[in-house]
Amino acid sequence: MTNKEVLSLNIMGKSISIACPPEDKPGLEAAAELLNNDIESIPDKSNALILASLNLAFKQMTQPSATAINPKTEAAIEKLSIQIEKALS
Repeated sequence: MTNKEVLSLNIMGKSISIACPPEDKPGLEAAAELLNNDIESIPDKSNALILASLNLAFKQMTQPSATAINPKTEAAIEKLSIQIEKALS
């Protein structure tokens, strides 16, 4: 069984807490920072989260060195996305 720790993140000025394995914390913190940086660059804040997510996904798909995301990472991204959506609602 994997130990989980609570990680507090700030996305678009809203605090969210998620449970994650300790080894995933640095990557999730970096991902939150990357997402916030993308959001800050978008003038239309009403759709900023959607547009930033789309932009990051597009960059991932179109980079020459892009590789397929493993299922564990994909599941973690999906879970984080759901938690962010709930926190922003």
